[in-house]
Amino acid sequence: MSKTRFLLCLFCFSALFVLPGGSVRSQNNTGGNQDLKNLFGSVVIVRSDSYPDPSDPLEFGDQDLSKDVGSGFIIQGNRILTNAHVVADSKFLKVKHYNSGKYYDAKVEFLGYDCDLALLKVEDDEFFMGIEPLEIADESPSLGSNLLMLGYPEGDENLTLENGIVNRVERLRYSFTGLDYRKVVRVTANILPGYSGGPAIQNGKVAGITFEVSQLQGNTAYLIPPEIVLHFLKDVEDGSYNGFPYAGFTFQNGNSESLKRYLKVPAGLQGVLINKVYPDSSFSEVLQQDDFLYKIDDAFLNNEGGLQEFTGRTVVDLIEPNFIGQTLTLFFYRNGKHYKVPTQLKQTKSLDMYRDRESKNFVGAGLMFQSVNRALFGKESQRIETALRYHYSYYIQDDLFRFTERDLILTTIFPDPLNSKYLPYRFKILESINGKTPSDLSDFKDLWNKYADGTIVLKFRGVGLPLILDTKTIRTIDARVKKRFDVRPDANKEGK
Repeated sequence: MSKTRFLLCLFCFSALFVLPGGSVRSQNNTGGNQDLKNLFGSVVIVRSDSYPDPSDPLEFGDQDLSKDVGSGFIIQGNRILTNAHVVADSKFLKVKHYNSGKYYDAKVEFLGYDCDLALLKVEDDEFFMGIEPLEIADESPSLGSNLLMLGYPEGDENLTLENGIVNRVERLRYSFTGLDYRKVVRVTANILPGYSGGPAIQNGKVAGITFEVSQLQGNTAYLIPPEIVLHFLKDVEDGSYNGFPYAGFTFQNGNSESLKRYLKVPAGLQGVLINKVYPDSSFSEVLQQDDFLYKIDDAFLNNEGGLQEFTGRTVVDLIEPNFIGQTLTLFFYRNGKHYKVPTQLKQTKSLDMYRDRESKNFVGAGLMFQSVNRALFGKESQRIETALRYHYSYYIQDDLFRFTERDLILTTIFPDPLNSKYLPYRFKILESINGKTPSDLSDFKDLWNKYADGTIVLKFRGVGLPLILDTKTIRTIDARVKKRFDVRPDANKEGK
């Protein structure tokens, strides 16, 4: 989570602009000809409840029901659009109109971790009766323009409206993953937790979706712009979500003519010098360090990484609006030789794994192993030792290619007299099992079962002595753990 911004699905107190009987008054009406009654009916409250998973090491021992409350709104196709962070960990999801006393069961249809968006589905058609869906604007609102922002602060069932004024359009790291840089619309508005997923209306259309608020700057909130929302909706039309393409390279700008001569780049040609290309990214098999990239498709680059035809866009803006599977043509020089290479955009596996929030684990001999992902770095991340948190929360953002499913961690040791001496191995990264490095959690399970009838030797990164278990010890601990903690060894989310 960002140090200066936080997500909006938490609880807090707020002043509501709601009168008895559901009559709402706001500071202004920027909805144009949009029927206010329909607008109010289209904005719903989203309640996401989840009980802790007893097999999850970050939740073990905490039996309280956790609740997140946010907002959402109805769009074409009887669907509800909201923020991913409102519903990502939901076990019991329900929605309600502001002027209704009835909650309806909902389920997540699509989650976009990389853009903090989610689509919800309600099976009961009654929920959508008499409601006209809201339409998404084609582009971001202009600077200085007014917005009408709707939501349910504090989880109160009264709909609240606020004025917003657009003061900047920029690119920021989205707090939900702590990884993805996306376009945002910054507004001045008195927005509070609970507004997450609520629409910002301009000229009768949704001009943004509220998702973050500044902790340092008062009355400053951030919207996901229409361009990001439309990309998400277009992506899921085929029944799956692939996400935004990732450039996968860094570059140096402002290159001198002497450097260009050294690299045998034609005199006067503008472009950028490639510094690093991440393995398994879209361009990893095309670009190399010290390549001079000067054109993508029909767009010529300048020396600063922008476009020669001034549009305010950069090289990233040429890549990100496209979709996984699309082809871009790169034009570049390498050692004086000119290249023109069509390249298909693809998903970057390391990024997807880092965003993953599903808790995947395997238990044997009272030892719980987990794949490293975002599930390990949530609200209980203080349980993970500082060095490990630093490596995966900061270092990984610069060297993503080092992050693979191979990294498994011993996160929990269910107490037993025979495994208490293994506490120093907790939160260490597994290096091998009987000399073999597992490719993922499922592979580790197979190797464990293969050697469990003999001796299991576990080596951990940075630890000299291995952890050694014989068959009798494993079976004794497994039986006691199952009885005491109701945890079935060898049967918990084994990488599925």
